[in-house]
Amino acid sequence: MEIPEVAGRTGQVRTGVVENDEQYRTYLISELSRIPFIASGIRSWSSAEQFLHEENRKDLDLLLLDIDLSGISGVQLAGILALQQPELPIVILSNLTSDEAIFEAIKNGVKGYLLKSELSSLEDAIHVVMGGGAMITPTIALRVMSSFQKVPASGPDLTDRERQILELMVRGKTIKSVADFLMLSPHTVHDHVKRIYKKLEVHNRAELVRKVQELQLI
Repeated sequence: MEIPEVAGRTGQVRTGVVENDEQYRTYLISELSRIPFIASGIRSWSSAEQFLHEENRKDLDLLLLDIDLSGISGVQLAGILALQQPELPIVILSNLTSDEAIFEAIKNGVKGYLLKSELSSLEDAIHVVMGGGAMITPTIALRVMSSFQKVPASGPDLTDRERQILELMVRGKTIKSVADFLMLSPHTVHDHVKRIYKKLEVHNRAELVRKVQELQLI
């Protein structure tokens, strides 16, 4: 397979991996090293926090990212990099996960979404992504299509900010962590949460989760 063009040139693809499972990270690096156009010296990190503190991360041409990181998640890191390094192509690697995580990753600009169990398509996916395209595995594509085909029940009129906070709350985030992630004050988030509860006619998080599932709000 030809070496893809990278940033206006043809050359070896400088690749980074963020994966918290040490055994899988070693396996993934081994698989990447077999791909002819991947540069030697693949760099890796076990957490998003480690990666964000890496001074030389902006030299990368490609990042492979585990979605289920502890601390800052893979989805959140993709969102941060969409602002800090929008030119960096990201391929998410995941076990089967929630539809909301898939959509959030896509909204955050990832160019590829592969299941960890389907690495046979890794080389093709990287080639497509580095050529300016996007690629997701058939399993994930089917789930995306199925979600679009769902007919949602009528629901309350939530603002974009309320929907952002609702998604994070349903994923188990605390008010403080939501505030930190969205760069808002906890007081502001608390006010939004009160309005969300009122619009959805719920009184606690358990009722909130059930209502979200019932109305297919996410």
